[in-house]
Amino acid sequence: MLHLYGHENWDEPGDNRIQVPVAVIEPESGESEEVPVFFFPGGPGYSSLGLRDYMEQLRKDIGNRTLVTMDHRGFIHSEPALECPDYAAVSPYHNIIHTPAIASSLNPMERLEAITSEVEACYEKLTDEGIDVAQYNQYAVARDVDEIRQLLEYDVIDAFGSSTGSGTVLSFIQYHPDSIRAAVLGWPWFNHLRNRAPVDEFYTAKQTFTDTLALCAAEDEACREMLPNWMLAVDRARRTLDGRPYVVDVGGEAGDGETLYFDGAAFLDTLYLMLPGAYADLPSLLADIQAGDYTRLEAFFLIEAYDPEPEAPNYALGYFLAHVCNDMGPNRPTREDSIAAVQTEPAILGFEPPWVCGWWGEDGNVPAEHNDPPVSDTPALAIHGQMDPCCGTRWSEHVRKTMPNLQYVEYQGLGHNPVNECRSTMINAFLDAPNEPVDDSCRNEVELEPWVIEPPQ
Repeated sequence: MLHLYGHENWDEPGDNRIQVPVAVIEPESGESEEVPVFFFPGGPGYSSLGLRDYMEQLRKDIGNRTLVTMDHRGFIHSEPALECPDYAAVSPYHNIIHTPAIASSLNPMERLEAITSEVEACYEKLTDEGIDVAQYNQYAVARDVDEIRQLLEYDVIDAFGSSTGSGTVLSFIQYHPDSIRAAVLGWPWFNHLRNRAPVDEFYTAKQTFTDTLALCAAEDEACREMLPNWMLAVDRARRTLDGRPYVVDVGGEAGDGETLYFDGAAFLDTLYLMLPGAYADLPSLLADIQAGDYTRLEAFFLIEAYDPEPEAPNYALGYFLAHVCNDMGPNRPTREDSIAAVQTEPAILGFEPPWVCGWWGEDGNVPAEHNDPPVSDTPALAIHGQMDPCCGTRWSEHVRKTMPNLQYVEYQGLGHNPVNECRSTMINAFLDAPNEPVDDSCRNEVELEPWVIEPPQ
């Protein structure tokens, strides 16, 4: 394991320093291609170091090439690590479904308070530790990675991003265009799209739910008969749950019992998180809800998996918030902006987190052009899962307007971080010849699951 010792603020070096761990993994053959692949982890803030299966999949993806991976600044193995473990209890991303953002109350403002108080506390904790929080963003991380490239004496690199890490790859292309040969944008989360008004972004993701029902209606006549109103089915189910929420008591045996409330907004938030594993059951689930039968909801809301003390052991949650909020730059919302958004659409409480940034203490130290669409001729391959409501192909369609050498593929039936043989085959072929069209004929190798068509009794 190597380490980068660098400046917390590269533009105005001071006393604060960072330490970033770097792993250089050579192929088993001992002979590698000339250009190494640098992996940009996502999360943001998720450490993949030490996760053997994760590393083996990456090595399979890139073939006979050197893999360079790291914890970015602020991650759990870096110094300083931006740790705010209490945020795990209120974050929908780290306390799946049972978080206060989704299930603590039927009053959206009460849910909001439970989250924003932890966001404020995290920012105060980090600043009290002497950390210049504004320096933890994609602009600074891109500079860190280029310093590592130079220290390892590589002329250029190939980049492989995971989720938010793909957004960091775009920043690397933006700020260090001569240092990169090609890029793989895995299930990408790009901040120049995610930083739009949260209601706008929520409804583009919600469309994925209806698109899924459209597949069912097109492929199965019984589905169309059960849900003749499939274009309205999601909204009708939401309205039913708003009128009669699903309420359940959990955890009472240990003396720490809690009541969870699932209304229409909670349903949409949960579907956003669970669609890849729940899409085949969705038609029957919606039909049941419309009929007032909530039997399926216990499994859907993972009631048996309730954990009163959630943790996020591989995450530096302070970095998670710093990355999300700092990379907004001056696009960071005010508290008034976010409160108005929640009043308009309560479901954004359990959706993507940029709305919390009204309670973050300052803008990130990023250039004015940080959220501009990337303009580059760098060849790139973007990978998407069909059932990923977070990061679908519309992101690539948008980015390709200014990155004309971007190719993209959607893998049938898969979600965020899709894993199949086709993925590794395509990445290898792309890295062999980044400027050539990649054969995506294997993209449907994973079959769609059979639709569950069980009309309400």
